[in-house]
Amino acid sequence: MNIISAHKYVSPRARPLTPEETEVRRIAYALKVPTAEACETAARDLAPLLDAAEAPETHIVLMPVPNSAGTVDANRQFANELAAEIHRRYPARRVQIKITVGRKHPVESSCVRRKRGLPGLRGAEHAFIRVAGPLTATETAYYFVDNMATTGATLDACRAALGFGCGIVWADEGRTPR
Repeated sequence: MNIISAHKYVSPRARPLTPEETEVRRIAYALKVPTAEACETAARDLAPLLDAAEAPETHIVLMPVPNSAGTVDANRQFANELAAEIHRRYPARRVQIKITVGRKHPVESSCVRRKRGLPGLRGAEHAFIRVAGPLTATETAYYFVDNMATTGATLDACRAALGFGCGIVWADEGRTPR
């Protein structure tokens, strides 16, 4: 899956973190229960990357990823700020927020699982289902919005439930940001 990220997410288990890496982690966690400051910071960094990834005439749909409890509130707030930042910087750019996937039932958070020494959720364990009706594909780019990606499994599971889509995250452990 194609994932756009503003920053590399570095684990403190690998080595001591630089001040910048510590700040990236702080903002990634602040996006879980979003603060206005975290959403604004993330949106400022991601808006130019998202705009550069798509042709000017392409309509962008931001799709908040549900958290482990199944709510999209945090990522919807993040997506709202990202859409607002895109509108401020690129007024001609068309951006919409749409809920496209949900969870059949709550699941244990991959973050909590990893802290307990267990692997994160994979595939069907995410319990994602498509909740959107028909979607237009012509000149439209669909992006799942989440705070961070460690393995990319959550975004892959969202894509599997919907059938298409890319990811946009503040920080990504597995890839070099672009």
